[in-house]
Amino acid sequence: MKKSGFVVSLCVSTIALLQPALGQSVLGALDGVVDQQLLQGWQGGEQDGWFVLRNDSLEGAEQTLTIPAGPPSQNGRHVSVNVTLKSDQPKAAIGIVANNSAQNGTCIAEVTAAAEANLFCVINEKFESIATLPKAAKLDGSDVIEMIEVPGRATFLVNGEVLGEISATEALGADLGVMAYERGTFGLADFTISDLPATNTNAAPQQQGSGLPPRGGATTNTEVDTSAEAPGAETSDVATRMAAIMGPLTDSIMDADKLEGWDLFFEDDWIVLVNQTAASTENFFTMPMGGPVQSGERITRVNVGVRPPEGQTAQDFKLSAAGLVVENGDDSCLGEITLGGDGLVLCFGADGKSQEMGRLTGAAKLDGSDLLEWVEQPGIAAFFLNGEAIATLEDHPVLGGDVGVLAYERGDFYFRDFAVSVTGAPAGAPAGGKSKGSTPAAADDAAAGNGTASEEIPFINSHESRLIGAYLGVTNGIFMHEFGHALIGELQVPSTGPEEDAVDIFSALRVVEPTMYPSGDEGIDLIGREVALYSVLPWYYGGMINAESGQDLPWQDEHTGDLRRFRNTFCVIYGGNPGLYGDIAEQVGLEERTLYRCEEEFNRQNRAWRTILAPHTRLGEWHPDGQLAADAPGAAITVNFEEPTTPISKFLVETFGDTLRGFAVDMGKTYALPRDIAVNYRNCDELNAWYSPDEGTITMCYDLIEHLVVMIADVELGDTGAEPPAETPQASSAAMDDADMAVAPGTLNELADYGVPATNVLFPAPYRGPTPAAHTRAETLTTKAVVDLVTANDNWLLVDTSGGAETLPGAFAVADAGRDGSLTDSFQKLVEDWLTEETSGDKSVPVIFFGSGMQDRSAYNAALRAGNLGWKAYWYRGGIEAWKANDLPMAEQTE
Repeated sequence: MKKSGFVVSLCVSTIALLQPALGQSVLGALDGVVDQQLLQGWQGGEQDGWFVLRNDSLEGAEQTLTIPAGPPSQNGRHVSVNVTLKSDQPKAAIGIVANNSAQNGTCIAEVTAAAEANLFCVINEKFESIATLPKAAKLDGSDVIEMIEVPGRATFLVNGEVLGEISATEALGADLGVMAYERGTFGLADFTISDLPATNTNAAPQQQGSGLPPRGGATTNTEVDTSAEAPGAETSDVATRMAAIMGPLTDSIMDADKLEGWDLFFEDDWIVLVNQTAASTENFFTMPMGGPVQSGERITRVNVGVRPPEGQTAQDFKLSAAGLVVENGDDSCLGEITLGGDGLVLCFGADGKSQEMGRLTGAAKLDGSDLLEWVEQPGIAAFFLNGEAIATLEDHPVLGGDVGVLAYERGDFYFRDFAVSVTGAPAGAPAGGKSKGSTPAAADDAAAGNGTASEEIPFINSHESRLIGAYLGVTNGIFMHEFGHALIGELQVPSTGPEEDAVDIFSALRVVEPTMYPSGDEGIDLIGREVALYSVLPWYYGGMINAESGQDLPWQDEHTGDLRRFRNTFCVIYGGNPGLYGDIAEQVGLEERTLYRCEEEFNRQNRAWRTILAPHTRLGEWHPDGQLAADAPGAAITVNFEEPTTPISKFLVETFGDTLRGFAVDMGKTYALPRDIAVNYRNCDELNAWYSPDEGTITMCYDLIEHLVVMIADVELGDTGAEPPAETPQASSAAMDDADMAVAPGTLNELADYGVPATNVLFPAPYRGPTPAAHTRAETLTTKAVVDLVTANDNWLLVDTSGGAETLPGAFAVADAGRDGSLTDSFQKLVEDWLTEETSGDKSVPVIFFGSGMQDRSAYNAALRAGNLGWKAYWYRGGIEAWKANDLPMAEQTE
């Protein structure tokens, strides 16, 4: 919008700002408030069509500019502002603020310098995070934050995407404005507050940026007449347009009789089924699929959307649904999105009774971008919503049945890009084009003849998570193995065992790590799961092939070969995220006693590698145990791709080259290397990959990557317990005496910044070392704040992770609550069970974790585990050290 001038200016170290009283017209509705509200240390003025706020020195400072807007009208109102910022502080932010001083409530929707969008509220001094959208901000001057407020409720959007909704009436109906936080330069423009038009007040406002056209169509709104009486030319035009939207399902739709109460329209590039009055009815169209899949894979896709009947609310029509239907005789199954926001799979038998097979609560976006898929393989099939499995059906009677689309109940039901793709299917099986966004662009080019031939590319027609997982998993698994060799050779660090085995473990630790800290994007998280899995599956498949050829060796104990290699690496992956890989462990037959050891194996290996590499690791959010400064000097890693010569290697480089380069470059940013390392992808005429200590290079052979991908495709496509937290009875003093709680001022600097960043990664044992000054999942408390909290009410939980003989009055001693591992290990479930029991399941109960002092990282870990589970977690950083420094009473542990 206004980025051409100001965004360039943000990159300059000095900006000449005008006096605060000048140039305020660009602020729109906030014009005139700057002189009265600008705080000391902040500068403000107009530049290049923006109003600029600047804070050069005040750490953690916040500047708000607000006006008394009062409550919204019954129709509601729309608040909007164009924002941008420049800061070296990742948490620096700018956004919209709703504040009600009389009710002691504030809610803020912001974008940060780290490109996150956050929505949070502070009600009666209690902080609550509502929503976060990673990478939602563009930071190029075009970011727009919006608020749609109706009495008692407000929805916030960033760049047209819904950020979240609040019903925090304590913050609404009073002042509205903007907020800037932390050091940096912040740009504001076009702040507006406008009443929504007086339409039917029962209708839910359309989401900004929705992929669905406005009701009635943005450019066209054509009722579809498929009757035999329609003129021939008109029918031909309708069929042509229908084929462009619904592909192979066109004939079924054109041949169907009109159902009473239902109408069919074209709206832009959608077909829309509309039912205003016929309650509890359904309308569907199907096509034959030629029977069950005998080999390979068949995928049916469609983009869907749902709206309530015109003039009604989604709240009253939560069961209205649109999706895919599969029918085979008297049996049928539906994979659908509901207006209640769920992804749902229902199956019906001859008796007509429904059985829920799976549900993804709240997974539907309802903005026109929802993609439903029905993926069939021999004997098994699954419904997916936006890349995440809703339910898997094994040997179900619907397999191989007719497939199509279905709409249920009243509402407007949108469909487009219906397609069927097959791989390894018998000749003559029906097939359609790929749906939008189903595979990477290079895959579409290959299939279209713009690159390599699609039939030569394994997994080209598979679900995108499988396609990406197979190629990146195989390649990244090999690279991390060789990079482990490079770390040992370049840094001269000790190996954790025989070097080949040790670097296998290093590779497994690296590939499983992203799955342990989910991004919140279901599609990305599913791809992460597949990448880790496919990094080790080649050893399983290779070992099983060898076993079938007569080399059948036991593999869960002390022996050599591919199967043992799979056991060792998969054990680490499972140990890092047992909930995600339990189904794989069951399929490959890992015994319970092995799985139990895997979690401890992950912890032991993770601690060992992090400890060995810590002296060479730059300190950062994902490496809080790094012992080097974040800007410590070091050599770089470069990646070179020699010209590939085979269809698969060409596809690998064209589709994933930038991602593979990013993997390697990130390693150079994490570890301070003594010399440059070159990673060379090339044809080797051998199945190999290696690190050369003489040359300082890693060679990645296209031959080996292609061999492993083809082997996996041949197999899959048919071409060939941890103890619970140690609970100790509460300390002998069951409650705190207010009279003894006077805090001595200035005895210990509990806010000291040791330069360790707040992190979402658990610190490894032995949990000793400098702690961050803040926490990512808990509120950090000083001694005074702890005293204020526990003396103000009786409903709280104090948890001591120090393992010492003395503790705070009323505290539970749970020494292993801060255990390392991962936030997806089985111990996390035990933490959840213990907290549920102690708080009676009330997650609003304050849970305060503390350890021995400022150098005790175990309490940070415990608060991270609890906060990640949704408890109201607090971290008393100073712990027992600060408590004693303030001359506050202690209590002995009791057995």
